[in-house]
Amino acid sequence: MSNAAIPITLQVFEHQTIRIGNLVHGIAFTKSLWQKLAIYHEQHQGKYYQLLYDGIKFKQYVGVLQIGTCTIEILPKIDRLLEEDTNKWQKVLLEMLDACQFIKLDTQGFGQVQLRANAILSTYFRLFLNEVQDLIKKGIPRQYAQNEGNNKFLKGQLVLPKHLRHNLHKPEQFYTRYQTFQEHHLLTQVIHEALKVLRQLYLPPQLQLLLTQIQIGFPSPPPYQWTPRDFEQLLQNPRYHAYNRLIELARLILMNFSSDIRYGQHQLLAILFDMNVLFEEYIFQQLKKTSGIPIKISRQRSIPFWQRRSIRPDIIIERNGEKIVLDTKWKILKSATPSMEDLKQMYIYCRYFKASKGVLLFPSASLELTQPRATPFLDETSHIYCQVQFINVIAKNGQLKIGIGRDIIKQI
Repeated sequence: MSNAAIPITLQVFEHQTIRIGNLVHGIAFTKSLWQKLAIYHEQHQGKYYQLLYDGIKFKQYVGVLQIGTCTIEILPKIDRLLEEDTNKWQKVLLEMLDACQFIKLDTQGFGQVQLRANAILSTYFRLFLNEVQDLIKKGIPRQYAQNEGNNKFLKGQLVLPKHLRHNLHKPEQFYTRYQTFQEHHLLTQVIHEALKVLRQLYLPPQLQLLLTQIQIGFPSPPPYQWTPRDFEQLLQNPRYHAYNRLIELARLILMNFSSDIRYGQHQLLAILFDMNVLFEEYIFQQLKKTSGIPIKISRQRSIPFWQRRSIRPDIIIERNGEKIVLDTKWKILKSATPSMEDLKQMYIYCRYFKASKGVLLFPSASLELTQPRATPFLDETSHIYCQVQFINVIAKNGQLKIGIGRDIIKQI
């Protein structure tokens, strides 16, 4: 794909609405881009955003969409009443993906200089290309295939019973079992397919140069029709454990790429995360790091609830024989009063999982909300308490707060 077109990046926030003709930080949202997003909306049954007759309303998914040279970064935001700071929330999203082990950022050099348009997608591309470059430098793993048959010279292991059966009157032939080197195997095939995808997408000039250098030194296997099962096979193979990060990045690129003739020459790549799931994983990872506190943190399996429906709380905390259900909610509360639906959900969780206390955990970024005490449900047959808790996810320096697990445990 030619990189002659001028690249643009639209930075928006979850749940934001943009309409055809709107300027987003000085960049116009065009009808052509709306039409391409309408095709993707149809393909995914409206999962990621709502299609309006003259615009788009984003949902709770954050991440990045790239169509041709246009990139849309969808950022999280919970302090909606304050000035929109795309740099801050772009960095918070990258740091949250890092904390949840969905991406690995370089500890050196990741600062204000990297807070630029298209940083999210470029970070994934750079990580993938760096991993492939390291693979080439260390040596691509060799793979051999087992073969057996008649040969005019002795190589490998002589298979005596078959040799006698086939060659009793052919002294010039040997029936042997031997290995042949395979330059192209499953690992090289899926990596090559991911490199081909990057060739079709817009890349910043520095990454474009790196991609060109890598393709010169990487094997060129014949076209391969990959399946999701290929990645499971590679990740489950102990031989490839050292390459798991590379395999995961290749899977992310291939499984989120859409090539549709209706896009014309503009291919589409979407890497999107449900912000509710991302917040839950972030809190879970923070709680797991509370070393020195005698508690058990676990994820609870779903249990049957009614007919084919089941229920599953986010996190279970066990402390001194007491079980606490913690449910994360990525949404804004202007006061310490949760919705009736959230309270009913928490009551059911506590009853079914035999917990004495439920905690509804909400984020706060800039608003200082009072942490209320746990209040009992008005149920005479059980003594179940419910507590609403707010956790500030943004540090004073504007970065994502790390190490908040102890704060959560102290408050509950």
